[in-house]
Parts: sequence; C-alpha cells; structure tokens
Amino acid sequence: MRKRYLGIFLVLLTFIVNMISVSALEPPYIYGDLNSDGKVTSTDMTLMNRYILRTIPTIPNIVVADLNGDGKVNSTDLTLLKRYLLRIISVFPVENQTWPTPTLSPATPEPTQEPTPTPTAPTDEEAWKNNTGTIELGDSIKVSGEGISVNGSVVTITSGGDHTVTGTLNNGMIYVDTTERVKLRLNGVNIKNQNGPAIYFYNVDKGFITIEKGTVNYLSDGAKYSDEGAKGALFSNDDLELKGKGTLYVTGNYKHGIASDDDIIIENGDIYVTAVTDGLHANDGVKIKGGNITITAKSDAIESEGDFVMTDGTLNLTADDDGIHSELDLVIDGGEINVLKCYEGIESKTTLTINGGKINVNSNEDGLNASKGIIINGGNLYITSGYDAIDSNGTINITGGYTVAFGGNIPEGGIDCDWNPLIITGGTLIAAGGSNSSPSTTSTQCSVLLGSGTANSVVSIQKEGTEIINCTAPKNYQNMIISSPDLVLNATYVVYKNGTQSVTFTTNSIITNAGGNSGGFPGWGGGFPGWGGEFPGGGGFPGGGGFPGW
Repeated sequence: MRKRYLGIFLVLLTFIVNMISVSALEPPYIYGDLNSDGKVTSTDMTLMNRYILRTIPTIPNIVVADLNGDGKVNSTDLTLLKRYLLRIISVFPVENQTWPTPTLSPATPEPTQEPTPTPTAPTDEEAWKNNTGTIELGDSIKVSGEGISVNGSVVTITSGGDHTVTGTLNNGMIYVDTTERVKLRLNGVNIKNQNGPAIYFYNVDKGFITIEKGTVNYLSDGAKYSDEGAKGALFSNDDLELKGKGTLYVTGNYKHGIASDDDIIIENGDIYVTAVTDGLHANDGVKIKGGNITITAKSDAIESEGDFVMTDGTLNLTADDDGIHSELDLVIDGGEINVLKCYEGIESKTTLTINGGKINVNSNEDGLNASKGIIINGGNLYITSGYDAIDSNGTINITGGYTVAFGGNIPEGGIDCDWNPLIITGGTLIAAGGSNSSPSTTSTQCSVLLGSGTANSVVSIQKEGTEIINCTAPKNYQNMIISSPDLVLNATYVVYKNGTQSVTFTTNSIITNAGGNSGGFPGWGGGFPGWGGEFPGGGGFPGGGGFPGW
C-alpha cells in the first residue's frame, strides 16, 4: 500500500515540477525592454547594438533581446527592434509564438557512472606577450626576439609577440604573417615604402599598434603597390587596434591611410591621417574610444562597411566626400566631432543614433543623413549645410540634446524626414532653412513655427520678461522650427527681432504656427525670423562656427 501511495505521490510531484518549470518560461516581461525600465526605447536599441558589437559583456535582461525566438541575440534582433521603434512593425515575431503544453514523461534513470571527459591541453591566449623583441630600423636593421627575420629592407614577423620598433626605414616595411597576436610599439619610427604599406599585418589574430608616450612617428606608402590586396599605409587583413600617448602621422598615397579588412579600434593617441581616398577604412566596424584624430581625405574621412561607434575622443575631419560614412548603424555616445569641410557630414545607410557628445558639421550637401531613421537622445549639435541640415528617409525621434540645424533654401531645409513622423519628446531643436518637416502631433513637447530671417539677425524669445531662447542666424532662411522644454502649453511668448518686438504667440496646442509657412508637402512648415548671439546662459558661434569653447 505504501509503495502505491509513494508512486502516486511521485507522479503528482513530477507533474507539479513540470508545471512550475513551464510557468517559469512564460514571459512576465516586455520584449525589447533590455534595461527593464518598463518601456521599449532607443536606449534599449543602443544596449543591444553595444552587446552585439561586444563593447559591453552583457545586458540586464538578455531573454527579452531574443526578438525572433531563435535562441540567439544578433543583428536580426537589432533590425527587428529598429523596425519596432520606427513603427514599421507593432509586435515582435517571438510574441506570436505559443508556449508548449506541459506533458508528463517517465523519469530518466541517472547513469551509474559519469562519463570521463577527454583531457585537453591547456591554452594560454596571452602567451604571445611573453615573446618580447626589438626592431631597430636603419641602413642596417637589427632585430631580437623569436620569429623576426630581415630580408633586405623588409622585416618579417612570423610569431606572436610584443616588439618595440625604433629608427628610420626609407624604402621598406614591417610584414606580419602569423596566426597569433602581434603588438608593435612605435618609439620614434619613420617608415616609408614606395611599393606597399609601411606596416602590413598580412595575417594575424589581431594587430596592435602602440604609440609610445612622448614619441613622434611617421608611416607613408607609395602611389603604386606590388600587392594590390593591401589598401593603406597602415593595413591589416584582420582586427587592428591603435592606442598610446604619443603622436602618429600616416600618409596614404596609394589608397587609404589606415585600413583593415576587419575592425579598426582606436583607444587613444594623437593621430594625423592624410589619404588620397579614405582616411580610415574598415570592411567591418570602426570603434573610436578616445584619442585626438585629425583626418584629411580625398574621399571619406572615415568609412565603415559595418557599424560605427564612438564613445569618446575628438575627430577633426576634412573630406571631399563624407565626413563619416557607415553602411550599417552609426552610434555616437560621446566625444567631439568637427566635420570642417565635406560633401555630406555624417551618414548612415541604416540608423543614426546620437546619445551624447559635441558635433559640429559644415557640409556642402546634407549635414546628418540616414536611410532608415535618426534618433537624437542627447549631445550638442550645430549643423550648417547647403542642402538639408538633418535628413532622414525614415522617422526622426528627438528626446534630448541641444540641436541647431541650418539648411539651404527651398526646397532644402533645416530638418527633413520626407513623409515620415518627426517626433519630439524632449531636448531643444532649432532648425531653419527653406522648408522644414513639421513635428508630428504625437510629439509631447511644444514646438513653434516662425517665419523668415536674414543672416546675422538676432532673435530672442521671452516669457514674462525672461529670455528662454537667444540666437543669431549664420545665413538667410525662410522658415524655422523651435522646440524647447521651456515652451509649455497655454503660455504666451514674445519674439523680439534685433531688440524690437516682432510677434506674440500662445501655445494652445503642441504645434503653434506664429508666422511659419506650413505649405508645400503635407506636414511641412516652420521658419524663424533670425537668430541671436548665444545659447541661453551665454556663448555664441564666432563666425557662424561651433559651440562656445570648441
């Protein structure tokens, strides 16, 4: 009898355990809400992007990141999240999946003996660091360290190692061919090669360039290469990382200055690049984590065929084509970007996300451009352009930051998202030009549309005698949009032009037309009769330039 009761008890216990296990699978969470704040926003997209790019090791809730339910978090999930934020889809594929009905199955007996694992030899991924060597360049090249050889003016490295390089090489190169990692510490180096790269990581697990503190180094190539597979004065077929507290000058006479068929990562250092095509070019991604980088290029200053991510550092860019071009996502979390001259300023073929930093763009065509969407969560932006200052073929979402955008005359403008929504929920936007996209009625922050103004005209907006906006126009314009947290519903404001009262308006709705032109394409409008000299609290744009102190 006891055995029968015990059997019934075990069956019931197995059923309960199965029910609890299945219940634990049911999601009491929000798919796409990676930071568990109860909503799905661009912050979650940034987290997922960083996780996929391996700039962060994990995310707070990885379960909700698997949006297609395939058990992995990859670029497919990132695309789904982007489409959701841009309102292309309203639910994720994983939400349409059904959870399995629990079934009872007999318990599997435990094995009488655990299988013995096959022993494996221990590996040391850092062993390459133990092979330290020196490379003294000159008329007679001297080397020390395992796996380093010299043939004429070519130094070949065939083993992993950490090597210090000094001296001058007038027509030669350092050539790396190994499956291990190699670090080259540049300590007062000047390498010129008339037939190829100055430094060529032909094959390497990962190539490292360290610019030694207090040193100045030079790398340059020739106009013709004997190996057309190489693409720049400093070139790697694999991942390439640069850092250090010294100075590096790179001149690309054949194609690019610094190039990689994989990722390029820059952590710090003072780096100056001049190139006949791209300054930096990566077939995968570009990550800027720090440093002061100055680039002059005949094509793009920086081109990434994957993602571009910047977290810190300073970029000073001059280019005949794009300042920064990314075939995939372009994310700016911090740092300073000055695009001094270019055709297009900062361009993403998918989504451009700005979370912070200082950005100053002066472009002949579009200032900011994205094929699928632009998201501005923070940062200080000042953009002047001949065409659209901010141009998106998809939605534009503004949640924070201070954005100033002056575009060209009609049909160009300060901000343009074609027929798609311009959603403003925070931050300050001042956009002027020939015509502008009008904010969507789904916006939660007030905007005002104002009329035309001339270059150097001063405009001040006041509420009850307190100034909330003061600015100066760097060029003529026909229409302007202003959105600010200081514009609130059911309040009255006075606009002054060059010290004289111009117009009074009351914000009876999210969008107020106080003289702007809302004609043309549906939802278009906006304009402002002139700018003043400074942002609230002081400062200005000397000569129509960037933010105070730039």
